[in-house]
Amino acid sequence: MKRATAKYLAFVRLAMIQACHQRAEVFGRIGFFAIVLGVFTSLWRAVEGAGMPIAAVPGTLVWYLAATEWIVLSVPMVHLDVQESIRRGDVVCQLGRPISFVGAAMAEGLGALVLRLTVLAGPAFVLAWWFTGVIPPLRAFVAVVPFGLAAAVLLTALHLCIGLLAFWLQDVAPIYWVFQKLMFVLGGLMMPIQLYPDVLQRMASWTPFPSILAGPASFVLSEPAIAANALAIQLFAWTAVVALALYGLSRRAVAALTINGG
Repeated sequence: MKRATAKYLAFVRLAMIQACHQRAEVFGRIGFFAIVLGVFTSLWRAVEGAGMPIAAVPGTLVWYLAATEWIVLSVPMVHLDVQESIRRGDVVCQLGRPISFVGAAMAEGLGALVLRLTVLAGPAFVLAWWFTGVIPPLRAFVAVVPFGLAAAVLLTALHLCIGLLAFWLQDVAPIYWVFQKLMFVLGGLMMPIQLYPDVLQRMASWTPFPSILAGPASFVLSEPAIAANALAIQLFAWTAVVALALYGLSRRAVAALTINGG
């Protein structure tokens, strides 16, 4: 057990080292972060200045957006790496290693994820404070950070599921685009789920997206969308479902390669 854990930890460390050298990508994400927060800060201020009814203070909405973007921008594109491995045929060699192909891909994704979460946390805090001039109470960060980490891990696993579909589809880009747009809308990327019409709120409740974005980010609001214990249960349940999906997809992929003589 310890030897197996050490193997996966080696993949985590390797991915963290590789992510450290991708400075251009990190700076690009920070720049995009600044643009998004700046645009929406101006938008919420304009909405408030026009006298339009708004169910939240503009400053807290900016902090909410900072939290959701922190989660989304920290997650690596593991589905692209898996897709390329399958296209090049490298996966055949990797399946012969004394370590799970899916487990190694997930470990690499987690390594890059942890580094990006850490690096982007500082700019997210500074930019949100700079644009709003306010800081949420400490208890908000105590909830956002661990739940955001758990949500980012779940999102990484979902990306890996999409990548494994390349065994059958070759190109998973259309699947990812649909998934991403659904997550942005039903997850409440730009604004809290509480501001949605009732129909959209009910639709979103049947998906993992609110648990990934709206749930963790809503702790910076005056009234969180969900209690901490309920969010923990939802994240655990969806993580278990995705883990089973990963297991099933990997088994079917290996069987397909074996049948086809791979």
